[in-house]
Amino acid sequence: MEWVILITWLLIINGALGGQYIMNWMGNQERFVGNKPVGVSPGVMTWWRELSKFSWAFIAVIIELAKGKKAKYFWPGIISLSTIIICGFTGVIENIGFFYLPRYYSPHIYAPYVNVYLVFLPFFGKFLFNAPIRKEHWIGISLVVLGLATPYFPRFFGGYTDPKAILDFSGVIWIIIINGCLCSQQILNNKTVQTCKPNVGPNALVVWREIWKMIFISSSLLIIPLIGNAMRVNVPAQLPKDRFEKRVLGEINQQKKDFILNYYELSGNDYILKKDIPAETEQQIKAVFASTDNDRFFSLFEGNIIPNNWWPILFVVAAGLTGYIYSFGFFKLSKFAAHFWVPYTNVYLALMPFIMMLFGQNVTFYQIIGAVITTAGLMVGVSDYSRNKVVAISSTYKEKS
Repeated sequence: MEWVILITWLLIINGALGGQYIMNWMGNQERFVGNKPVGVSPGVMTWWRELSKFSWAFIAVIIELAKGKKAKYFWPGIISLSTIIICGFTGVIENIGFFYLPRYYSPHIYAPYVNVYLVFLPFFGKFLFNAPIRKEHWIGISLVVLGLATPYFPRFFGGYTDPKAILDFSGVIWIIIINGCLCSQQILNNKTVQTCKPNVGPNALVVWREIWKMIFISSSLLIIPLIGNAMRVNVPAQLPKDRFEKRVLGEINQQKKDFILNYYELSGNDYILKKDIPAETEQQIKAVFASTDNDRFFSLFEGNIIPNNWWPILFVVAAGLTGYIYSFGFFKLSKFAAHFWVPYTNVYLALMPFIMMLFGQNVTFYQIIGAVITTAGLMVGVSDYSRNKVVAISSTYKEKS
């Protein structure tokens, strides 16, 4: 019965995760949002996604209460709540990255790399839960590394590589950040379930997590733009020529270009802001810069909660529903050591290149082979299930009772 539960939820999680990647990408493409500029920052998208996830989880909790479940079974305990708060913080960072990456890359390019942390899970499982490391893990790890490297073979061996088919420096930084966030969450999800009070279900844990995620993202949308204004990031006194032309002039229409070039003049390899600009004009300059991603950090949190273009929000709200489903599933399965089941939540990676081909994306042969090898490696890592019964990790409260 344990394996029936695992397989059922893994199928659900794969569908929800794969669907979320696609919806996040669609919400960041002009052709799917009314052929208009997206106009919604990753931070604002994250706010709406977490609001959507919280709403679905809250409805589920209300249904449970209406069915007679006692309210005391929705309090996880202070130790469990502490891990939830940490997960909420890293979850906000991770989600901002997941709305940043689809703006510049197709999901089949970056999705396999956000799961590199999986090769370390057996070692964390050994350290935290005394779970054995077996030869299947080593074989799986080797295949994962090979699969992740395969899309870059043309570049390694001097062949032609489409710049849009590989990750640039910013993409690699976000991949590293997301891996750290996801890895910590997989481990802390286990700790959350292990330390929460008896009879506290997944819906309660999801609601608490979403409450803290809403607190963190709302605070960020309020505080970080204030810091940016104090640092004058949207009225820079000087910018390198390449960055100015690519990140600013390359992202605005001709009318805004003419306006900006009235107040910035090229001097050597830099554009310099003219002096003694009226306060009203400075505000207009600030608005133009805020509409671009000139500053890759502060632009993540620009914009109002109420956007001009609602189409991206519709995709985000739908992604919030799938996010609730897989979060529920992750807490449902977190009673088992993570490295026994988490690799199977990524089987959708093998299908992602074929799905993106249906959307007209340029998918290379190496990317398809790499996704298949990576997925195979993740599955081989837990392929000896017939000789190893899945055992739930011990619960702190059950041990004491």
